Amino acid sequence: MSLLQDALRKAQRFGGSSSPPPLSPHPGGSPGKPGTRWKLLAWILAAAFAVGVAGVLFLMRRTGSPPVVPPAPPAARAIPSPEPSPTPSPSGAASQPPGASPAVPPAASVSDTAPVQPTAKAGSSRVRRARGGAARTSSPPSVPTAGSMAAGGSAPATPTETPAAPAAASGAGRDPVLEKFNSGVAALNRGKEEEASLLLREVTASSPGLVEGWNALGIALLRQGRLDDADGAFSRVLSLSPRYSPGLLNIGLLRLAQGRIEEGAAYFSRAAELSPGSLAPRVNLAVAQARAGRFGEAEETLLAAGRRFPGHPDVLYHLGTVYDRIGNRARGIEAYTAFLAASAGSRPLMEDRVRARLRAWGESP
Repeated sequence: MSLLQDALRKAQRFGGSSSPPPLSPHPGGSPGKPGTRWKLLAWILAAAFAVGVAGVLFLMRRTGSPPVVPPAPPAARAIPSPEPSPTPSPSGAASQPPGASPAVPPAASVSDTAPVQPTAKAGSSRVRRARGGAARTSSPPSVPTAGSMAAGGSAPATPTETPAAPAAASGAGRDPVLEKFNSGVAALNRGKEEEASLLLREVTASSPGLVEGWNALGIALLRQGRLDDADGAFSRVLSLSPRYSPGLLNIGLLRLAQGRIEEGAAYFSRAAELSPGSLAPRVNLAVAQARAGRFGEAEETLLAAGRRFPGHPDVLYHLGTVYDRIGNRARGIEAYTAFLAASAGSRPLMEDRVRARLRAWGESP
């Protein structure tokens, strides 16, 4: 009885529940405590994280890591090509552009040669035109008469201007070939043809492709009367530059000196075509035509030159000689009178001879 009462009292103490009491705790701690539950949750989360990391590593190993692209270097700035350093000029004048037509000489005569006009052409871009300077006027022959011209006498001539000595090249970089070339041209301008030919032979030996050197040498030799040597020099000019107008003009003068008039006329005609702004080829073409007895053609050539170069004394002088040759005194007087007015003292020797001719015709010049 006492045992039954004790049991009832215990049942009342636990709230009257008929459920069995909780299990006895497991040795090592009760899982029912809050701290133990949080630790278990943390372990579960850690395990899940580890599994996730392992999965990611496994997938990366299968697909491979993406290639590492090195950074592109900055674009390199273009380096401009170096400008060619200017070559010292034998004169202060500017050189002609690549591809420009060569400078052509002023009026020349069949009794003399065309002046040296070195240009940057076919063989050397270092040679430039000399500065303009005082002109040397050659002594023209006497005014031809009909008899002397018919007999093959002196042809009418024009005064020839030769270039002044080129100034020495400025700057530190002097070219010995150019200096020698300038010395040869200066000697030629002074009338020292033999000295000029020696200097210019050295130039052509050092620079065999220099067209201007061969042209100047040919002029020096022609003035010395060494026609065969001059022929060789001018032939080198045309072999290097077939369209070099001063060379064509000078070899035409050489052909006239050799008596090969038709060949000279052909060279003058070609030089005139290549040099529309030059008077010398046209005047010398008319002289060659007159020497060949084609006075009508010579007159037409000079009249055409007069339209291109109106009032030029050289045209008027040669026109007067043509009219003198064919016996047209009225037109000869007209041309000679116009020549005296246009020349105005610039050609004293020629003017004296023209005045003498006019006085012989009974005219007062």
